[in-house]
Amino acid sequence: MSARTEQALGAALDRLSSGRPWHTDGKLTKNILWREAGVSRAALNRATALLAEWDARAATSPGRVGGRQRDQELAER
Repeated sequence: MSARTEQALGAALDRLSSGRPWHTDGKLTKNILWREAGVSRAALNRATALLAEWDARAATSPGRVGGRQRDQELAER
């Protein structure tokens, strides 16, 4: 993977994580990540280190944490 592609994906990940997308609606999905970066889906799939970072950030995002809490509360009923 080219350094330019890596840089574009990293910058897009930072923008999406901080809630400041330039090119998309900002949803935290991998589909939005590659579109925000302006790269192909295949390029994203080759960026395994970045995908691991994405998974870690997405797992701790406020929306995901709140959703897990809601799911847990519903399961306890």
